[in-house]
This record gives sequence, C-alpha cells and structure tokens, in this order.
Amino acid sequence: MSLQIRRSIAVPLAMMCVVTMATACSNAANTQSLSTGSAPGVSATTVNVGALATLSGPLAADFAAIVPGVQAYLSWTNAHGGVNGRKIHLSNVVDDGGIPSNNATGARTLVQQDHVFAVVGVASFFFNGASFLAQSGTPTFGYATQSNWAGPKNLFAAYGSVVDDATSGPAFAYVAQQVHAKSVGVMAYDVEQSSGACQAGITTMEKAGIHVGFSDLSASFGGDMTPDALRMKQAGVDFVITCMDVSGNIQIARALHQNGMTNVSQLWLDGYNSSTLSQYSSIMTNTYFMVQHVPFQAPSQFPGVFPGMSTYLAAMEKYSPQDVQSEVAMEGWISAALFVQGLKNAGPHPTQQAVIGAINKLTDFTAGGVTTPVNWTLAHTTVTQPSCEAYVKTATSASGSPVFRVAFNQGHNPWVCLNYKGAVDLKKQPAPQGSPGT
Repeated sequence: MSLQIRRSIAVPLAMMCVVTMATACSNAANTQSLSTGSAPGVSATTVNVGALATLSGPLAADFAAIVPGVQAYLSWTNAHGGVNGRKIHLSNVVDDGGIPSNNATGARTLVQQDHVFAVVGVASFFFNGASFLAQSGTPTFGYATQSNWAGPKNLFAAYGSVVDDATSGPAFAYVAQQVHAKSVGVMAYDVEQSSGACQAGITTMEKAGIHVGFSDLSASFGGDMTPDALRMKQAGVDFVITCMDVSGNIQIARALHQNGMTNVSQLWLDGYNSSTLSQYSSIMTNTYFMVQHVPFQAPSQFPGVFPGMSTYLAAMEKYSPQDVQSEVAMEGWISAALFVQGLKNAGPHPTQQAVIGAINKLTDFTAGGVTTPVNWTLAHTTVTQPSCEAYVKTATSASGSPVFRVAFNQGHNPWVCLNYKGAVDLKKQPAPQGSPGT
C-alpha cells in the first residue's frame, strides 16, 4: 500500500531524542492471553472500546488528535444507528504521557481492568504495549510509528502495518523530477525514523541521475541551520527535501530565505495544515507535501468526486472542528472505520477473534473512500506495489490568501503511484482499482 514513513512520523523525532535520554524504553509485557472467542465490553446495546495515546507532555501535539478522529467516526456511526443495534462507546482513554513504560502499563489497564473489546486509537512514539496487545488477542488499531506493528494479525495500523523506508525513494525522486531540480538538498535528524527515509531518497535519486548537491542527515533539533543553508547555496541547490518535524522545516526554510534562496522548491513531510501555512506562508512558497489520504482540499477543488472525504470533513467540523485538517485525526478516523467494518462483518454476536478474522479477509478497504485500497490479507507483512501517494502544493487564492492545492493530479485523480522494488522507475502506474477519484 502506501508510503509508511508518512509525513507525521517525522513530527516527534527531535523530542523523542530528548525523552529517550531520560526514560527507559523497556518493553516488558504481561503475556497473559485472553481466551479466544471472548467478547469483553459487549452488551446487548453497547460495545466499549479504548484508546492509548500521548495526550500530555512534549509529544502530545503530535499524537493527541487521534482520539478526536476516533471519537468523530464513532459518533458519526452511532448517529447512523450504530452496528447491529449497538452503540460504540470510547469508554476508556489512557494517556501515556509519551513515556514508554506508561504505554505498556496502559495497554494492560485497558485489557485487564477496563475490559475493553478493542483498542481503537493507538498513537505514541513508544508503542511498548504492542507485544502485550498482540498476545492478548485484542483488536488494536492506530498510527504506526514503529516496526512492531508488523506481523501480529490483530494489530491494524491505519494505512497498513509495515513501515518501509524504501517506499520513500521513488516518491522523493518523482517530485525532484517534476520540479526540474538541478541540485537537491536533503535534511534529516540523526534518528533512524528521520534519516532512514531521506537516505532512501538520496539513494534512489542518485540511481535516477538526479544530482544531490548537499545532504545533512544529522541535523540537531533547535540548532542553527544557517550553515546548512549557506552550503546549499554554494552547491546551487534549487530543491530541498526535509525529513524533519515542522519546527525543523520552518527553521531551514527561514534560513534559506534569509540567505537569498527565495525561489527554492521544498518537500516537507510535516506541516500540512492551514495554521502552519497561515503563519509561515512567506517562507512556504513552492512547498509540496505528500499524503496517504485524499487531500483535505480535494472535495472543494473537485465537487462531488470525494464523498468519503466530504463525510470526514463534515463530521470533524461537527465533533472536533479544531482538528479537521489533522493527519493524525485522519489516522484515528481510518482506524475507527476499520474497526467498525470488522464489527459489522462479524455479525450480531461479535467476538474479538471474529472481528479480527473479518478484517483480515478485506482486500480493498478504503475507509469509505479516503485512501487507496488496503489489502488486509497482506498488509500485516507487506507493502504492495505500487506505492501510492497524493500531493498538495502551497499556492495563492484569487483573493491573495495562502492555500493548498492538489498537485501532480490528472483531472480529479490525485494519486501518484510508483513501483519501489527493482530498478528505479519513475513512470506513474495506474492506481489500484477502487482508489478514490479514479
């Protein structure tokens, strides 16, 4: 499926470096297993589920929005009658505070004390509860920031459970090709989740004959990026790719502008939201973003074509308007949609194993038309070809306001699908059948 080093994985990297210095990243898990076929949290009228996310502390801004995304989808579902006569309640939400041991403890609390049927909405850089949840047989859904999502049949990350840096390479090279880059600059933090994606991009671009004039894959969070900007200027860089969080992106963009590099195109993995653009539009000219879902602007740009995204936008405006354009909220929406689909398919007497089994038979899940199809017979272990992303670019409206617009689209088809295995091939492939907008 899609690029699994998605934009938002870069968000907490710098803070993660700080947190891990002070916190032991133990992964001690209680391996007590639940009886297969169990249905905790289910009554004649309700299904109780939980969430496990970083809602406080220095990482909260990067993960907390998953809960409103989950709640919005469940509220929308309940408003439409629930599932098989039952309303779904997000009855228990655990805040791990960005602390690994709290995440592991929180997972056990949800299962062993709160007796939730499923954990719908996991979002934390430290998913130390993964092994316990996998062994307990609890259906678990959320945002994959680590490779420990891959494998277990009951762990379902929003876009597929495999994190694969290799998928970023062709995507980065494609954008460089489209903007006719003569010399590319690449920036990342000295953390695998950041530098891995950018290194894959460098490797692919060089194989494709795209000149990489400068790279710094060990940038320091909060450090002065003026030296990097000056070295890029000396190298004639005209396109900059960053695998950093939004603060790092803003730092390097500001340094570029302060040193006269005002016409440089950029590709950011973080910062695709209206508030960032409104505040920093002067340094975000010609800035691209790649996303794994239908762009938030697509319904207004192509009226009537993307009802799934229109439903998302309307529900988020109603239930959590401050999080409408949050990619982490979208992770929550997709996670809840997948759980609800599994619950429906499990029938009127659902068990955890029945829900897991039902989801693992889905071959074309799009969360109601907001992503390209995910094949859950494969998505626990494989990123299938081609890898598909949509792109947006900063622009100016007719009234002079900064806006995002869908980029590299063919009509209302927003998807750029590329093969990432074998020889480098930047020729667009057809989007999988059932992809929204095709």
